[in-house]
Amino acid sequence: MTSPTTQIERVAFRRGAFAEEPPRERPDSPPKSYGVPRKGGTFIEWPHVVERLRTASGYWLATVTPGGRPHVVPIWGVVVGDDLFLETGDPDTIKNRNLAVHKEIAVHLDGVDDVVLVRGRATPAVPDADLGAAMAAAFHEKYPGYEPGPTDWDRGGLIRIEPGTLLAWREMPTATRWRFGGEGLTS
Repeated sequence: MTSPTTQIERVAFRRGAFAEEPPRERPDSPPKSYGVPRKGGTFIEWPHVVERLRTASGYWLATVTPGGRPHVVPIWGVVVGDDLFLETGDPDTIKNRNLAVHKEIAVHLDGVDDVVLVRGRATPAVPDADLGAAMAAAFHEKYPGYEPGPTDWDRGGLIRIEPGTLLAWREMPTATRWRFGGEGLTS
């Protein structure tokens, strides 16, 4: 099966999406009966969320097939330059075929008692030399025994997450939402 053509962006270091805390608020749901205050109360702190993104060992990537069926798979990733990059593997995998058609994604970290859930878009990315070297080092440090080279993603297999919203909570009264902005990314 052949993958639809996907435009891959050559990327360099930049001020990443997770560099600064966007405005935080309470989510519209859950219902009042869950005990989440609409105003006030305790929020999840932004540095905690960024640390969870940096140290997670697995990232559950949710994509949608061309027919509308959800597809969820655990993959590896790193935060470099305050951006979240995930390895997606061979272009003919289901997740990459899905991403070629639908860029909208969700990324969920392990841990039901310390939830971090990112909704947004996946941008296929090929790192430039400096970013590629930093990413290879970050993947090797995070996943011992894995030794990617700086050019291993030149033919694809890597996405940068462009967040629209991020939800986090430890217990229901701490539910916190951040909206990053960008057209169509704030649902």
